[in-house]
Amino acid sequence: MKKIVLGAIMLTGVLYAKDLKVYQFENEMPKNIKVDVKDSVSISKEKYKDGESSLKWKFKKGEALSILGDVGYTVFKTGEQEKARSSYSMWIYNEEPIDGEMLVQFKKDGIVKCWFPIKMNFKGWRTMWVQYDRDMKGEPIEGMDEITFVAPNESGEILIDQIIPSVLIDPRHNARDEQVDFINLEADTAANAHWMALYKNYNQIDKNEKKIVLNESETEGIKKVEKRYREKLLKKVQVTPELIAEKEMEFSEYKKINLEFIQRLVIYKDLKPEEKEKIKYIATKEFGIYLRELAYMYNSTDNVQEKEKIAKLFNESLEYMYDQGWTKGSSQGTIHHLGYQMREIYDAIFLMKEPLVKLGTVNKAKEMVTWYSAMGMIYTPKENLKGVNIDVLNTMLPGMLAAILLNESKEKESKELYQLQSYLMNSIKYSPGVLGGFKYDGTVFHHMQNYPAYAKGAFEGLVPIIYYLNGTSYAVTGEQYKIVKNSVLTTRLYSNKYNYLLSLTGRHPNGKFKIDSEGFRLMALSGEGGVDKELAQAYLRLDSQGKSAEKFRNMGLKEERAPQGSWTMNMGSLQLHRRKEWLVGVKGYSRYLVGNETYIKNNLYGRYMSYGAFQILEGSLKESGYVQEGWDWKHFPGTTAIDVPFEKLKSNISQVDTKSGVEEMLLSDETYSGGNSLNDNGMFAMKLHEHPKYNGTHRARKSVFFFNNKAILLGSGIENNDSENETHTTLFQNYLGQNLKNSYIQKEDAIIDSQNNLYKIVEGDVVLKKGKQESKDQNSGEKTENNYELAYINHGKAPKNGKYHYSILIKGNNEEQEKFRKNSKYEVLNQDNSSHIVKDLKSDMIGYALFESGKVQNNRFIESVDTPSMILLQEKGKEIQMSFVDPDLRLYEGRDEEQYDKNGVMIERSIYSRPWIGNEGKEHIALVILKGKYNVDNNPKVKSEIDGDFTKLSITSKNGEPVKIILKDIS
Repeated sequence: MKKIVLGAIMLTGVLYAKDLKVYQFENEMPKNIKVDVKDSVSISKEKYKDGESSLKWKFKKGEALSILGDVGYTVFKTGEQEKARSSYSMWIYNEEPIDGEMLVQFKKDGIVKCWFPIKMNFKGWRTMWVQYDRDMKGEPIEGMDEITFVAPNESGEILIDQIIPSVLIDPRHNARDEQVDFINLEADTAANAHWMALYKNYNQIDKNEKKIVLNESETEGIKKVEKRYREKLLKKVQVTPELIAEKEMEFSEYKKINLEFIQRLVIYKDLKPEEKEKIKYIATKEFGIYLRELAYMYNSTDNVQEKEKIAKLFNESLEYMYDQGWTKGSSQGTIHHLGYQMREIYDAIFLMKEPLVKLGTVNKAKEMVTWYSAMGMIYTPKENLKGVNIDVLNTMLPGMLAAILLNESKEKESKELYQLQSYLMNSIKYSPGVLGGFKYDGTVFHHMQNYPAYAKGAFEGLVPIIYYLNGTSYAVTGEQYKIVKNSVLTTRLYSNKYNYLLSLTGRHPNGKFKIDSEGFRLMALSGEGGVDKELAQAYLRLDSQGKSAEKFRNMGLKEERAPQGSWTMNMGSLQLHRRKEWLVGVKGYSRYLVGNETYIKNNLYGRYMSYGAFQILEGSLKESGYVQEGWDWKHFPGTTAIDVPFEKLKSNISQVDTKSGVEEMLLSDETYSGGNSLNDNGMFAMKLHEHPKYNGTHRARKSVFFFNNKAILLGSGIENNDSENETHTTLFQNYLGQNLKNSYIQKEDAIIDSQNNLYKIVEGDVVLKKGKQESKDQNSGEKTENNYELAYINHGKAPKNGKYHYSILIKGNNEEQEKFRKNSKYEVLNQDNSSHIVKDLKSDMIGYALFESGKVQNNRFIESVDTPSMILLQEKGKEIQMSFVDPDLRLYEGRDEEQYDKNGVMIERSIYSRPWIGNEGKEHIALVILKGKYNVDNNPKVKSEIDGDFTKLSITSKNGEPVKIILKDIS
């Protein structure tokens, strides 16, 4: 059949030359469209995805529609900073499902070079992002000059809109679905599979409808779960005819535009302003809030007519959502990070189960929630579960429960609740390596690091569900309950009272993230034998007037005292020390643990936040001296860092590989970083080595020793080749507000900062500053300023074997400060590159930061070690109490060669791409030789042997976990 080329005016926004990006089909027919039948295409105003019109195509079996002009495909160039690949995108509207496939072909000089099929068995709008060189059949080439649509093997009518022939898309983000099930198959097992594997997860749901008989406890359990969930979600509102009319008007406006997912909008970033103006949308989150408000209204009135009106409006709103492509089987081009946008929709639909059942539409809603919440994930085989993903707990788990509770059949509801229980019981465990999930030391990992901001979200998703399921046949119990409980309790250790340590804020150093007391309340109410007293007392401290405070007090429970002691969290290279109402935290990094997380618009200057950052936190971050505006990112207290200009400190961010995003998460090549604890005191030490991306010559050996309310900080081996900028070890940096008089005080050999901490400098040239301090906003890079006080030890430019030694009396009173100035009651027994050894004269405790193996200098107890280690030792009569740590997490042996170039220089690699991130830490047996003869109390991790005047200890440990040892002197 001869092809007919339609002549018409080509309007703005239609691709004809290479520099135009999108077909929007507004008003007139583009002149570069050709069809087999003259009247088969037209511009339609029935439905559209942008502007006010789309292209209608009425076709018969096998007919074709073509668009002439440069497709714009570009070959991906390996080694480039840009990792995005050329992809094809379009929207199709189907009024009636068609049994067959439409082919989309890409031609050069009339010859098909590549193509892909679209299954047409759908109703409503669908879109797809199809990567040319991975997802399509054939071989794409640059210069392709025609797109051809070949109709299915039956007649039909579709609308087409917003064709973007070639747009650069991060290859991790193209999503497959029921229309294009061949796209990005690798995503099913990738790091972002929890977002992207909707198709896989839905299709692993057990569809076995075998009848089961519920017992009374199972039936009552279902009622209890539904009741608790409804009570937690429900909010009473005043329903009036005016409010209903307002919501009806709101919906009438929504129907004129499109329902969009924020992450999908990246596809429009290179469109011209006039093209972007045609794209009008409501975000899914906003629409979810609207739906939830309708659900509140329905559940707040007893008026039958009002209920019917609200239910009808809610159902129509869902139909609009389905028509927009928000339905089971559709992935909207991409689905990554969807969960953050859908919570309110899931809540609303669950709260409206009753009217949806009456209307006969609940199953369609359930299927949609099941698809987008990835509920099929709960059918993952037990052997494939390596821990639980924090994003799943935070954003998807509530949707999974909603999908389950939308079942009309109680038998099916029970079956799926048991499956959810099985999933939780098998995935709430200690995850290996640096993979996300729970760690033995109480930390919660996400993005391959201890990340309290995400742990907070995880608890907000998981803990309510533990509460809903508690006391039923479907409960989370035993070890799994204890793991979550321990992690919830640990949040109060690295927070004081509500704020996290600054070094733990990841890419959000804005002071906004805080501990959530609700998790403590709900976990306390979920105790297996009734209320968990430890959690309840912790809750009372955090929220003495909270929702369950009276209940807990009536049980005779009292507010816990602020935690006191020292805690080692070596999975996060973190040491905590607490007394009275204050907390000190020290943070490092290593070849396993990243030193920073920086995105294009987050934490741009945070490179130094794990360089041994030492923060004293009493009250909020602001009360403790931190305000983001004016904060000097080069001077985190405790760090040893090069004072480079801000323009050089700003991260040079790129997408390192296709397993990562556009971010910076740098590793060291050192294994020695972590802490140790003994008898409520502790220590921290690290070998600092900056990544060669910035200055690979910058090194230091750093230690901190905590004895009651004093800290001793030592440094040695400080060196780098920066001859332009000084290297500083920061003592303190504190926000002053408008009161400059309330700043540091110098007293002979000591400095008292505005936070009432006394610093006694033994070695190092101190520089003191106060007044207006200019800095950069961590998100935008714009100028900020505030009044600050700042103190640092200046090691000069290009230091060689630099050192420092200072001590801090934390929050002492005047009498304690005077005594500390006169006699700090500790001795530094050794301070060089092999070891830092400090003895506290009050407690007779000695701390050893043994950076190297071999003979240990200048001490009475330890002859040698064969493993770089950290030891705390306290003599009590004939008994010695000892704590040993091998800080090397030992996730892999040798060198990760992919992290080095041909000259042996470390290069930037994404932590997500490292093959060892999911490895279990290997056990290691370290040999410690003691001076003298000792027996060891029964300890399966320690073997001892007396050899002459020495005792050999063979200590087995893993994951940086402290090993406590009791020794009896038998000399």
